Amino acid sequence: MNEHAGTILALVRALVICERTGEPLSDVADRLRMPAPAQRILKAAIAAGSLGDPQWAGQLADMAAASSAFLQSLGGRSAFGALLDQGILTRAPLHSRVGAVAEGAVAAVSGEGRARPVSRMTLDGDALSPQQADAIIVLSREVIENSSAASQAFVSRQLRRAVAKALDAGALSTLISSATPTFAATTNHVSDLKQMLDTVNSGEGRLAWIAAPDVGNSIALLNDGRGTASPEGVSEFLGLPLAISPGLAAGTLVLLDGDRILADVEAIGVDISRFATLQMNDEPTMDATTPTATPVVSLWQTNSVGIKISALFGAVAGTPDAIAVLTNVEWPPVVSG
Repeated sequence: MNEHAGTILALVRALVICERTGEPLSDVADRLRMPAPAQRILKAAIAAGSLGDPQWAGQLADMAAASSAFLQSLGGRSAFGALLDQGILTRAPLHSRVGAVAEGAVAAVSGEGRARPVSRMTLDGDALSPQQADAIIVLSREVIENSSAASQAFVSRQLRRAVAKALDAGALSTLISSATPTFAATTNHVSDLKQMLDTVNSGEGRLAWIAAPDVGNSIALLNDGRGTASPEGVSEFLGLPLAISPGLAAGTLVLLDGDRILADVEAIGVDISRFATLQMNDEPTMDATTPTATPVVSLWQTNSVGIKISALFGAVAGTPDAIAVLTNVEWPPVVSG
């Protein structure tokens, strides 16, 4: 069993208890008998940083391992994470210039004394710049501090759900905004799918579908015998991986060539607050540009804790036709005769 599997959850509990009691993090780690990796992180003598900064925390070997274990535990909740784990998306280091092969060099065998052909290789380069995805959840203080297995399983599940959606929303919106081929769906799903395949499929890459939940429902009900599509998680459609993601807008289906998409997730950061005031809304209106009055909730008055999990990620399409996006999908179910 990976000793880092529960490290992120242990750090969340320690930060919450420390915030309430005022104890040093090292004392809390000892008193709660936390796993060894969590104790090493909480006792690390690194100044001018905090666990809320994922880039700083990534300098810690245990934090990097804990981040990796947490991201792997997302399972099928994150389409972006799942396609990275399966090796469909091409991993590349953040903070660096990267390139995707647009035209490969072709080898040839020539006879003695004959001219040898020279082929050309073109690289479309771009920088894989890091972005930060923040997932914020609010839980009662009691359920976080509770050491029972049921309580820890509940908190761990909520953390994974929040991070998975935040990662997908950030990474997929970045990729879709760089996609040139965007089509509007018709009622003929065969024609729509053929158009997407003709755009992306070069016969040389690794293809995968990503669908919004409502589109995943439609695909699962096509009943055309060409795949074992599931309305959730990661399954298969047309012999290609199909990932369902709540990070996509309703009615959206994406086909991508993973060989021409460069991506990575580097580190996880943890931060907590007991005194923030939050607008409990998926689409908050209280911003600095156009503030709109709306009811807010005080975490202190409700004995709640706000937890922010931050992830550094990068995603870029090496070529404009590495992704095809289909919008307004409303395919009717196919009823077999």
